Amino acid sequence: MKPSGLASVLLALLASNALADLDKNAKKWVDGVRPLILPEEEKSYRGLKNNSDAAEFQKIFWARRDPNLDTPDNEFQVEYQKLVAEVDPRFKAAGRPGSQTDCGKIYILLGAPDAVKKEQSAEVAFRQPETWTYKDRPNMTFKGGSMEIPLDGTCMLPQGNRFGDQLNRLAEFKVVQTNLSYKFDPKGALVKLQDLLPKPTPVQALLKEPRKDFEMAAKPIMEIRSQDGASVFVAGLIQGDATGLTVSEVGGKKVAKVVVSVHTSDKEGRVLKSQDREVTAEVDGGKFVSAFGMPLRPGDHVMKIGAIDPKSSKGAVAELAIKTQDYGAELTVSPVMVLADILEGAAPVKDDPYFEFIFGATKFVPHYGNVFKKSESVTLLAAIYGAARDEAGKISVVGGFQILKDGKTLAKAPDQTYDVEPATPSAGPVPLSGYAPGKYVAQLRLRDNVAKKDYVKETEFEVVP
Repeated sequence: MKPSGLASVLLALLASNALADLDKNAKKWVDGVRPLILPEEEKSYRGLKNNSDAAEFQKIFWARRDPNLDTPDNEFQVEYQKLVAEVDPRFKAAGRPGSQTDCGKIYILLGAPDAVKKEQSAEVAFRQPETWTYKDRPNMTFKGGSMEIPLDGTCMLPQGNRFGDQLNRLAEFKVVQTNLSYKFDPKGALVKLQDLLPKPTPVQALLKEPRKDFEMAAKPIMEIRSQDGASVFVAGLIQGDATGLTVSEVGGKKVAKVVVSVHTSDKEGRVLKSQDREVTAEVDGGKFVSAFGMPLRPGDHVMKIGAIDPKSSKGAVAELAIKTQDYGAELTVSPVMVLADILEGAAPVKDDPYFEFIFGATKFVPHYGNVFKKSESVTLLAAIYGAARDEAGKISVVGGFQILKDGKTLAKAPDQTYDVEPATPSAGPVPLSGYAPGKYVAQLRLRDNVAKKDYVKETEFEVVP
């Protein structure tokens, strides 16, 4: 039975009041974290439908910035609240608490300026305009070694000043637990933080106290910037000795079930953990291959990849030193990928050994060590970000791939023009039947026509009989 007209009005009022309460609380909370919240985070938060999801979102928000999830307190949150208490009265202007002014945001994100210069102004203002000077500091360098930031009488950046974009970049660096994100279950509810955190498991214990019951090594393959710019997704392959592992036969192929997980630590000692994933890896020549991957902050990391046989409990850990790029204001090219295939219409299956290389319905198929047989073909792929823009806001990048051996060009794809980003230059498939066994270089050459700069990125691969 349909509700009467009056009932419909009452239901609408109740719904609107609930949404109004959520909107009111959402705005209050967002204002309280204004220096930190990323545009994508704020958009997601304001799209939540109930207070329960809003509360869970806030937990995940702070956990993403927690330097050590293993301690009971969030050291970053405590420090942030101290800074807010300091800047709110110090930079209060135009009816806004200091943390909601640009002065407060900059102070919270960059710390105290190295120098402050009072500026003269004929305008009546809440405070005297200032120019703040910041010099190079750990993990933060400026062109020419320093940067000057003008702030007006309301403690805000002048209109048209592009440093507001830089504030977002600074806020991105505060996200350290990049493996945590805002996910929704099939019913549309936000997945709880406790369900996102890795649980104590045998492979997690293995990563804390590494051992090597069998030989295993790792190679990085892919690096792609995340949509919000706060992290870089790094993926690669491990290859392990399957001798002594529990091997079975499925569909005429030998396979080994192993549980794979990743820990990384950065220069500050902050640890990031991935969820465990059980994979069904094909065994070929007595070895198994599986993918690994996780989002990282730009910078230097030590990545430990653990794999364990859940039946025999035999395990091994491989270690990689990873330096991810900072995809900033200048054109940046991801590492060139040399792939055996790109498959469309792939359905992501959690135990697929190449799960980390499946994006939507597209599956990239790499080979461990970039080693390919003459009977195969290769496809070359990369991604470019941060190209300079002209006065109309357009980019113009020209370039293409070539294959070299001993410095000589053996094959060259026609140059392409890219006017939107991220752009994904590609070439192939290139049959390897005409290539003699040996090592080759896949090289991408680009020209940023707006910035008038040239860029080169290359990756080595090998052809075997």
